[in-house]
Amino acid sequence: MKTTEMEKEWLRRVAGGIRPQKQDKESSAPKEVRKSPESPSPEKDKGFKDVAGMDSLKKFVTESFVNVLKNRDCADMYGIKPPSMLFYGPAGCGKTFFAEKMAEEVGIHFMKIVPDDLACTWVHGTQQKIGEVFRTAERKGPTLLFFDEFDAMVSRRTGNADNQHYDGEVNEFLCMLNNASERGIYVVAATNHPERIDRAVLRTGRIDEMVYIDMPDMEARRSLFQLALSKLPAEDDMDLTRLATLTEGYNCSDIRYIVKSAARKMFNLTIEKNDGVVRKVTQNLLEETIKGKSPSVSGRELREYERVRSEFSPKDEHSMPTTVGFR
Repeated sequence: MKTTEMEKEWLRRVAGGIRPQKQDKESSAPKEVRKSPESPSPEKDKGFKDVAGMDSLKKFVTESFVNVLKNRDCADMYGIKPPSMLFYGPAGCGKTFFAEKMAEEVGIHFMKIVPDDLACTWVHGTQQKIGEVFRTAERKGPTLLFFDEFDAMVSRRTGNADNQHYDGEVNEFLCMLNNASERGIYVVAATNHPERIDRAVLRTGRIDEMVYIDMPDMEARRSLFQLALSKLPAEDDMDLTRLATLTEGYNCSDIRYIVKSAARKMFNLTIEKNDGVVRKVTQNLLEETIKGKSPSVSGRELREYERVRSEFSPKDEHSMPTTVGFR
C-alpha cells in the first residue's frame, strides 16, 4: 500500500509523540461568531457547500433569506424582510448546523443561545438577559440569532399565580420577537417539540415560517457518508449506496458516529502496528459498525413526530421530506 505525503507526516507526528494543543475550556457564554462577507475563511466558511441533501430547504432559504440580505436595496423596494423561522422535527437531523451555515452563506454575525445562557436565580433576571441578548444582536447586526431548544425558553403559559415569574419571561420574548428583522435581527429557532411552545410565539411577525426537518432520505444518507469519508484514509471503491441502504432510519448524528467509530478502530490499529502503513477505513468495517449501532430515533418517536408535523405543517403532508446532512 502506497503511503501519501500527508499520511507520512501524520505518522511522523504520531511516532514523535506530538500531541494536539490543549483547548481552552468552552465558555458558557452565547456563541458569537462574526462572519465577514468581504473576507470569508476558505476553510471554515463554506456555507451550504457543507450541507448534504436538503435541496428544497436550501432553495427556500436562498430565495427568502440569502437573496434578500445580499440584495437589500432591491428587497427594500419590494418591502421584503427575511422571515423568522422555527426548525422542528427529530433530534440529530442538522437543525443547529443548518442555521450556522445560513449565517455563513450570507456572511453575517451568528449568535447561538441555549436555555442555560438565560438561566438566572434572581427575580426578573432572566427577563433582563433576554432583553440583553436582543440588544447585543442589534448592536452587532445584522445578526442571525439562533435559539436552540426553544421550547424550554417559551413553554406554554399557564396563567397560574405561581408561574407569573415564568410567564413574564415568555412575555419578554414576545416583545423582543415582534418584527425583529426591522432591527437587523434575523431569528431562527430549533426544537424537537413545537407542541410545547406557547402559541402566541408562533404567530406571524414573531415566527413566520415553521419548517419540518425530516430524517435523512436515501440520497442524503449517501451524501453524508461521502462527505464524512472524503477527509479520511478510506478505500476508494466504497459502495455508498449500500451504506445508505443499511442505515435507513438513522439520523445524521448516527451516521457521523458510525464513520468516526470506524475511523477510531483504524487509528488504533495504525499506531499499534507502527510500521509506517496507514490502515484505511473499509467497507466491511463500516458495515460491521452499522450492525452494532441502533438508530437514535425509534419508530414510535418518528410516528409521534409525524403526528406533530400534521398539526403544525398540514400543507407539508404530501410534500417531499426536508432532509439534511453535514460534515
